[in-house]
Amino acid sequence: MLPTSLVIVLATVILTLVPALVLTWAWRRGYLRDLEAQSRVIFEPRDWRLQRPWETPAEQLTREVAYGAPIAPAPSEWGGAANSAHRGAE
Repeated sequence: MLPTSLVIVLATVILTLVPALVLTWAWRRGYLRDLEAQSRVIFEPRDWRLQRPWETPAEQLTREVAYGAPIAPAPSEWGGAANSAHRGAE
């Protein structure tokens, strides 16, 4: 039977090498090149126009120039879900 420490060392090596190999594969395939553009893929065009009360005026102006005039979010968007759920419980 193998000593316990050897099993732990082998498990650690395997659990370290597998993610390192996956990261290397992704890097060589180009999946990590344009992360800024990839981060925007999850948004729909309408999402960029929603008003965000936490933004500074400069950030709001930058988004308005890039995507158009802001629109008011529905009650379930941008944190409104908690408020609508609370109203339903009353």
